[in-house]
Amino acid sequence: MLLVALFACWFYARRRAGAFGVDVSHVNLAVPLVFAVSLLGAEIITIISPRDAEFAGRILHGQSRFRLFGLLLIGVPALFVYSRLTGIAFRRLADLFALPALVWLAIVRLGCFMAGCCWGDLVSEPDAFAGIADPGLARQVLTLPWLPFDLLPLAVGFPAGSFAWQQHMALGLIQPGAPASLPVHPVQLYEMVLLLLLIASLRGWESRRIPAGMTAVATLIGYCVLRFLIEFLRADNPLLDANLTLNQWICIVLVVAGVLATPFIKRMAPG
Repeated sequence: MLLVALFACWFYARRRAGAFGVDVSHVNLAVPLVFAVSLLGAEIITIISPRDAEFAGRILHGQSRFRLFGLLLIGVPALFVYSRLTGIAFRRLADLFALPALVWLAIVRLGCFMAGCCWGDLVSEPDAFAGIADPGLARQVLTLPWLPFDLLPLAVGFPAGSFAWQQHMALGLIQPGAPASLPVHPVQLYEMVLLLLLIASLRGWESRRIPAGMTAVATLIGYCVLRFLIEFLRADNPLLDANLTLNQWICIVLVVAGVLATPFIKRMAPG
C-alpha cells in the first residue's frame, strides 16, 4: 500500500505540475528522492520518544515504526534543499506537493487498517477494565471514557496476533486463545475519510487567488487539527503530559508555527 500510495502521489503531482509552472521531470525526481530520504525520520522520532515502541506497558514489538511526522521532519528540509539546487521557489514546490501528500496518506491509512497498525481505542468499557492497576494504561486504550461512543456497528475486532489483540491480551482484557481483539474504533478509516474531505476543501481553497505557500500552510494546519482530534481515539501511542500523546504535542507546535508564518507569507513576493 505504501507503493500504491507513492505512485498515486507521483501521478497527482504530475497532473498538478503545469499549474505551478514546474516541469514534470522535477516531480519524477523529487517524489522518490524526498520519500527515500524521509524514511530516516522514522528512526529520529524513535530516538526522540523511546517509549514509542511500547504500548500496554510492555515492549510488544521492537522494530522501528513508520512515522508520518518523522517523514515531515526530514522530507520538508529535503524538499527545500531540492528547491535551492534546482532554482525553483520552495513555496511553489510546497504548494505543488501539499495535496498529493494527503492523497498518499489517505491510501496509507487504508493500508494501516489492513495491517492492523495504528488501531483505535475500545468502543466501550469491558467488564475487566476495572482490573487494570495502572490508570495511565487504562487511559491509553480508552482516552475519553466520557464520550458516548458505544457504536458497535462502527467497531472492528482485529484477529489474534494483531497489535490490538496483543495489547488487550497484555492488559488482561481478553483471555489467551481469544480469536480477536475487543471491538475498537477503526480510526484508520476515520482518518482516511477526513483526509478526503480535507483534500476536497483545499482544492476549493486553491481556486482562490492566494499567495504562494498558503496552500502548503493550510494543508499543514488542516491535517494537524484533524490528527490532533483523531489521536484521542487511537490506542497505539503512549500518553505524555496533560494526557496528550507526542503526536498531539507536535500538532500543537506545527499549528502555532503555521499560524505565525501566515502573515509573513502573505507579505512575501509571489513565489
